[in-house]
Amino acid sequence: MAAVLTLVRDIHAGEVAAAEMNSGIELAQHYVAEALRLVAASRVSAELQLAQRLINWLRGQWKEPAVSLPDIYQRGPNAIRDKARAAKLVGILEDHGFLVRIEGGAHIEGKWRREAWRLTMEV
Repeated sequence: MAAVLTLVRDIHAGEVAAAEMNSGIELAQHYVAEALRLVAASRVSAELQLAQRLINWLRGQWKEPAVSLPDIYQRGPNAIRDKARAAKLVGILEDHGFLVRIEGGAHIEGKWRREAWRLTMEV
C-alpha cells in the first residue's frame, strides 16, 4: 500500500518515503480491523446454532403440544443433555418468540410439569 501511495504522489519515485510507509501501515491496520469486524458479525454463536437445532427437533420430532426441560435434555438433540444448557436455550427461544411459557404448568406424556412451554407457529 505504501508503494501505491508513493506512486500516486510521484509516478517516478525510486523509493518509498517514511510518510507513505506510515500511511500504508495505517491503511492496512484499518482494513484488517474492518475485516475482523465483518467476520465476527457474520458468525452465528454456538448457542444460537444449538437453539436452531432444538427448534428443528421440536418441530420435526416432538409430537406433544407442550415441552418441558426434562423432555429436552433427556430426549432432545445430543448436544443438549443438561438442565442448565436446556434452560439457556429455552430462554433464547422464548426471547425470539418460538416458545411461550404455559402459566401453571402442563401435563406432558402423563406427567405433570411445573415448567412447560408450547411451540409457536407464527415465527
